[in-house]
Amino acid sequence: MKSSLFNGKFFAPILFLLFWSNFASASVKDTVIHDSTGRAIKKTRQLKKTAFTLVPSTYITQFAGSIGLISVGAGWDYGRRDQWATEFIAGIVPRYDTDRAKVTLTLRQTYTPWSIPINKHFNYQPLRTGLYINTMIGNQFWFNAPDRYPGDYYTFSTKLRFNAFIGQEISYKIPSDNFYFEGIKFYYDLHTNDLMLISRIQNRYLKGQNYLGLALGLKLQIRRR
Repeated sequence: MKSSLFNGKFFAPILFLLFWSNFASASVKDTVIHDSTGRAIKKTRQLKKTAFTLVPSTYITQFAGSIGLISVGAGWDYGRRDQWATEFIAGIVPRYDTDRAKVTLTLRQTYTPWSIPINKHFNYQPLRTGLYINTMIGNQFWFNAPDRYPGDYYTFSTKLRFNAFIGQEISYKIPSDNFYFEGIKFYYDLHTNDLMLISRIQNRYLKGQNYLGLALGLKLQIRRR
């Protein structure tokens, strides 16, 4: 089989480095409290968060979206208004007419530039967009076609898909400050991938349902203390 930069030997270390960078950016900060005479009376220790930390800021569950019928994951929000999010998601594809169910892994980058207040608890995000890379677990999928196929028989990978999406969100802020989650977001996305987009360009007769997909999702935002 042909070698590839995106084979399994490289994909796992890339994910490890992503999570290590999250961990390395979190540092411990000691704070000393003094009384009126200047005598130290209390010392506290807290985790100082920078752009990324190992602890996620959101949990995600999604229906469809070319990353599994049902998928779950975690995300890290950052930016001045938390407009950026990096998410890692695992999904399940039922067996349907094949011999077994399949697992997918997805790395997604999301950008949500605007948030419009509706009332005290609800906000509307008119645009969410981004890119994601998805891979299917299993020996029957490949990054490069096996040697048993002619060199130009398969010109694309069956194991790796590059996707783009656009959608919207509506968020609800939970009133209680004692709850573990501070908010819930509902979203939908319209998406396409590299293979479907190429098919649309080569076959102009294809309609939207042939190269576009719909995803519905929910995000639970963890309260930051």
